[in-house]
Amino acid sequence: MPVTGLPALQQDIIRYGLSVYFALGLLGNIFNCLMFTRSCYRRIPSSVYFLALSSFGIIYIIWTMFPLMYTLNNPDPQANSAIYCKTQKYGIHLLALYLRYTIVFACIDRFLITRTNVRLRSLSSVKTAIISLIVMVLTGFFIAVHILIYTDINSGVCTMTGLYKLVYAIYQIMVVSIIPPSLMSIFSILTVRSLYQRHSTTQVSDRKRDHYMVRMVIIEVVVNVSISIPYSASLFYGALTSALKNKSLERMEIESFVTFITQVLVYSLSVVPFYLFLLTSKPFRKDFIKLLRNFWNKFAMGRTQIIPINDQTYSTTNV
Repeated sequence: MPVTGLPALQQDIIRYGLSVYFALGLLGNIFNCLMFTRSCYRRIPSSVYFLALSSFGIIYIIWTMFPLMYTLNNPDPQANSAIYCKTQKYGIHLLALYLRYTIVFACIDRFLITRTNVRLRSLSSVKTAIISLIVMVLTGFFIAVHILIYTDINSGVCTMTGLYKLVYAIYQIMVVSIIPPSLMSIFSILTVRSLYQRHSTTQVSDRKRDHYMVRMVIIEVVVNVSISIPYSASLFYGALTSALKNKSLERMEIESFVTFITQVLVYSLSVVPFYLFLLTSKPFRKDFIKLLRNFWNKFAMGRTQIIPINDQTYSTTNV
């Protein structure tokens, strides 16, 4: 029997809040995929990373939120199947890595494109972006394989136990909260610095063209850094206090709720990119409005247009 109202509040957040999250995230990522496959974006390496980010976001939203909403009215499959338990935890962590490191590669690409060195600039290409993403996906499969080995069902809960829980918390802090935000911040600062160091006419023109893409990357960096810190702090705290046996039921409910809120914040990594791009990039906003207009003209209004015939012109032409 709960001693606080937090478990009920958590259920309401899942039922109503995550439902809105799910719909907005799915819609936003689909719009991103449509935008970044357009001809005006297709040849820009950063667009390849943003397209990958949106694709990973769609999978992440379905993989993480749908099971939570399913368990509101059904038994949790993770408590009954060890295979599902391991696979679910593995998939969540793997997709979260992809979301973060895709932004890291986008930051590196923006840094390269703003360099005056031709050799460095040549490393920024669609081909390089595709190869980088393939390497990232394959590397992630092997780096996260320990989750499949050490995650299991314990007392009816899919979790990590013993020393591995502390080891996993340290690993999570390193690969999620320290390395990606640090790389993002370093390359973002270097990119901004490069932009302001370019003074020739051509370079100023390039700076104007690159400005909004850089802004889109940097806003993603800010969101990633802001979200990673509280989640990892909660994870580390949970690992350090897991050995305590005298926790009160009230304390456990509070800790569980705080962990849940930090996880909800992590989910926003796959929900907010489209809306951030829409708010921070004027060209992206214009292109999206144009996309909606084209869709409306093509499908909603129909292809057939009735053109009024001028009587005088018609009769003159016949004569």
